[in-house]
Amino acid sequence: MLYVGSAIGAVFAGDLVTLFVYWEITALASAFLIFASRTEQAYRAGIRYLIVQVGSGVLLLSGILVHYQSSGSLSFDQLIGPDGNLGTVGPGVWLIFTAFGIKCAFPFLHNWLQDAYPQATVTGAVFLSAFTTKLAVYALARGFPGTEVLIGIGVVMTLFPIFFAVIENDLRKVLCYSLNNQLGFMVVGIGIGTELALNGAVAHAFVHIL
Repeated sequence: MLYVGSAIGAVFAGDLVTLFVYWEITALASAFLIFASRTEQAYRAGIRYLIVQVGSGVLLLSGILVHYQSSGSLSFDQLIGPDGNLGTVGPGVWLIFTAFGIKCAFPFLHNWLQDAYPQATVTGAVFLSAFTTKLAVYALARGFPGTEVLIGIGVVMTLFPIFFAVIENDLRKVLCYSLNNQLGFMVVGIGIGTELALNGAVAHAFVHIL
């Protein structure tokens, strides 16, 4: 309940500090869904998962502090300019973007997902796939709509999991790669940034949760 409640609370965050608080509660609470399997593998995977998620939170907090120092703003909305170019933003926004990318399982930042989710209980895996990555999708949609680089990232996210899923023998890991694939479509929609694309990305995320 704490995990679900904090994920929902993040949706209603009005500023970056509130988002960070719920972001970290979500990370800590979700780890227990992995530990609940009570196996040695689950314990080790849960520790690795916790390190990655807390690391994402540290990057987010660092980005918030740097961004506030340079801009004086804690606004969660539209962290990037209307040109959608990350090359024109400060280091604080880059840190925030990276934190979102870790939780969204961007390419090369995704291994925690295939490592941890299969070790969770069946019920825990369902909740993890429904809320952790979707929180990152929501954060990207609010903070980085129309960011052009997200289109390329999303395309890679839709393609590479297919090849890994084909050669994978563990069905639960195959489902994790499928989750990566679906996240890619959402990220592409956010990168396009039009009203129709954003509505489609959010609708896709909502349906995937169901």
